[in-house]
Amino acid sequence: MADTIPLSEIPTLSLLYKLHRITDVREPLFSPNATFNDKISIIRQDITTLEVDAIVNAANKSLLGGGGVDGAIHRAAGPELLDECETLGGCETGESKITKGYELPAKYVIHAVGPIYGTGRRGLSVEELLAGCYRSSLEHAVGKELKSIAFPAISTGVYGYPSGEACEVALNEVRRFLEEGKGEGLERIIFCNFLQKDEDWYHRMVSKYFPPVESQPEKKEEDKEEDKAAQAELASKLPDPPTTEPAHAEEPAHKKQKREDADDEYVLVDKEEVKGAAEAGVASPKEDP
Repeated sequence: MADTIPLSEIPTLSLLYKLHRITDVREPLFSPNATFNDKISIIRQDITTLEVDAIVNAANKSLLGGGGVDGAIHRAAGPELLDECETLGGCETGESKITKGYELPAKYVIHAVGPIYGTGRRGLSVEELLAGCYRSSLEHAVGKELKSIAFPAISTGVYGYPSGEACEVALNEVRRFLEEGKGEGLERIIFCNFLQKDEDWYHRMVSKYFPPVESQPEKKEEDKEEDKAAQAELASKLPDPPTTEPAHAEEPAHKKQKREDADDEYVLVDKEEVKGAAEAGVASPKEDP
């Protein structure tokens, strides 16, 4: 396994603002909140390396492994994860289930089944289903009295959800959860992106939902120099992002994933992304988020 990353090395949003790593500040939809900004992190990293209480898996409905982050998590966790997943009876889209983390540095894995872009289920829109993944995962974390949780960019792979739209759903749902007072016990909520495109969208959009707190009064020139030196030291300690693109993950080696030939709950909309993926021979979106 790659070197693990402790929570103490994952920068908070407050620190990212202070280091000017996020400079795209947009018209906010919520009031600035320093406490919330200290809870939020945005990082580009392999989620399987994070030493946190729980990581979220972008799973499919079978919960029996697949490609992308799903396959990577199953490989890193070892065969016991699949054994436990087989006892869960699958999971509905927009919902999640929790298991142990086994060989992962994370204590738990929360398996969230994201929607295929352009689909709905029983009167729920695609946005509501994606929001449900984030809310139900947070509820699992609070129910287990966990302190930290890391999310991947759910549904933005072969499920075809545009990264910009997906990150706004995620940011909005997390902010609403915190506004409702349900996340007081959570010390860190991490948006962990593997691809640069996903991290870029979070950097563009985060200020709408978690705006920076007003800066302090103007400092003296010597104090500014001290701040610059301190910020440079902090920046040098941030973990490096991954340098290789994720390979398409295979199924867990010792067992094959169960497949579903049809799902009456889904009504596919004619989306070019989904159609194009199918024509190109890409794995079915129902099998790999």
